[in-house]
Amino acid sequence: MTHEERSNLIAIFSALAVIIYLALKLSGMNEAGAFAGPDAVKIWARTVLWIIPISIVSMIVLTILATILFAIVTNTPDPVLIVDERDRQIGSWGTKVSILAVSAGFIMSIIALAFFGWTALAALNCIFFSFAIGDLFGNLTKMFLWRRGV
Repeated sequence: MTHEERSNLIAIFSALAVIIYLALKLSGMNEAGAFAGPDAVKIWARTVLWIIPISIVSMIVLTILATILFAIVTNTPDPVLIVDERDRQIGSWGTKVSILAVSAGFIMSIIALAFFGWTALAALNCIFFSFAIGDLFGNLTKMFLWRRGV
């Protein structure tokens, strides 16, 4: 498994953990009535602003730990960090899938606001989760393409 694949696998697990954590956190806050008042969007935004740096730091720490663990297990102190043209193409495909998912989520949110009477909070949740799921789908696409041997 190359460094790119390992990093991507860690990104998948990290994204899943963040999505599950945030869904549970927001659901719990909603059940507790945190979003019932006039400051609902402000409370939501503060919650999400804490999640973003936590997910970034967790991804960096997990990548470093996985690289160290891989080096210990395989007895290769210097990981091969070469990125070739195939890796760039696979990365491009992953980015395209991510952008497609994010765009679809954003458009769905706008349509839901305009025609189905969603609240701003529901639309923000849809947009945020479309970013998270878009990232996850992009990473899954890259992993599939690496495993398939494109």
